[in-house]
Parts: sequence; structure tokens; C-alpha cells
Amino acid sequence: MVGIRRAIALLLLGFYVTQFAMTAWLGPDEFFPAYLGLTLCYTLAFIALAAEWFWARWFAIGVGNFGSLMLLVLLQVGMEPILAFFGFSHLAIAVLLAGEGMAARYEYSEQTSERWNFQEESLVLLRRAVKSAGSTIPILILYALMPRPEAWSVLTLGAGVVGLLGLLRGRTWGVLALGAAGLMALGDFAFGAQSAGCFAVPHTSWLVCGTSFPLVSGILLLAPAALLAKPMLQFVRNRRTAE
Repeated sequence: MVGIRRAIALLLLGFYVTQFAMTAWLGPDEFFPAYLGLTLCYTLAFIALAAEWFWARWFAIGVGNFGSLMLLVLLQVGMEPILAFFGFSHLAIAVLLAGEGMAARYEYSEQTSERWNFQEESLVLLRRAVKSAGSTIPILILYALMPRPEAWSVLTLGAGVVGLLGLLRGRTWGVLALGAAGLMALGDFAFGAQSAGCFAVPHTSWLVCGTSFPLVSGILLLAPAALLAKPMLQFVRNRRTAE
């Protein structure tokens, strides 16, 4: 069932790529940057998963976790068909890509072992970090690119994207950039910043409007830095000892 599960996950991701692209093209001009950013994010998840890049499953699960957060909004606003579909379809992406059989096609594939030669502990930490980043980038896009964005939030998004690219390449500066973006988002939250819009929700909810964007994205962006801080320090210490 691995092939079928992967095909359904790709179908769902492809649906949202099309949906966000059409909304960006046909929707109000002030929402164009946000929906274009979401289109690019989901396109990355789709292409990476289809190409079987080793980190693709983790990133796609992170994107699925992001959408699953919308299910919490149902507890606030009641049953809304659009929110329910969005949340459950994203939950399906995360569930469909779970399991050892699916992992064997990605991080545990023969190609990944030959090229990267990850140790198990490093693989576990990287998996958690990429999942966290995958959950955060869509939130960061909404936080930074909703109508009337602030320059600070756009810089935060830039730092987060640079950090994600560095993380996927296994670079220390990627983790540091993600941590910096998290601190910038939390700083924005601490000084009373508020998002200007809401994400396709029929009723206002603090989970998808207002100050929740910088708060949630800041916490999730700091997670990779917290996870990888210890091994990074050990690497630097061992390198100094060797010298």
C-alpha cells in the first residue's frame, strides 16, 4: 500500500497547489503574496515527495501537521465544512506518509545511505527539525505576507526560508537562521504585533488571526535550534579537541 498511499498524498498536495495558485490569481490583490507563498511551499512539498528526496516525507508531514491545526479551530467556531475538509485532508497527508515502509523509500533508501551516510541519532534529530520547519513555513508565510505586511515580518520570513534551505543541506548556518527567525517572530509578538488578516475562515479565531501567527511560528522555528543545539556544540567541541 506504500505506492497507493504516496499517490493519494501527492494528489492532495497537488490539489492545494492548484487551489492556492488559482486563489492567488483570481482573488483580491492584497492576498496575492500570501497565496503565492503557499503555492510555492506546497509545490516544493509535491516535487520533493515525487522526486523521493530523502527529506521530502518529513517536510510533507510537517505541511500536513500545519493544516491539521485547523481542526482545533472547529472547537472554537463549530463545524464548518471548509475548515473540516482542509484539516482532515491535511491530517490524511500526515497519516498516509507515516510508517516504516514509507520511510524506506526516503530517509532509509539505499541511495540516501550511500550519499549521506547518516547516523541514526542524527537522522532522528534532522527528522524532527524538518517536520517542525515544514509546519512553520506556511504559518510564517501567512504571518509575513497577509495584507499590509510589516517589513520586520517579511525579514522574518526571509530568515526562515534561508534557514530551511540550510537545514535541508545539513548546514549549521541553516539552524542558526531558523533560530534567528524564531527570535524575530517572538520579538514581534512581544511588542504587540498583530496579523492584518485571517486565513480563509468564516469566523474570527485567535488560532488563525491576530497575534497567534508570530507566537506559533516563533515557537516552532526555535524547535529545530533547540533540537540540534547539543550535537552542534559537541561537534564544535570535538573539532577543537582534535586540533
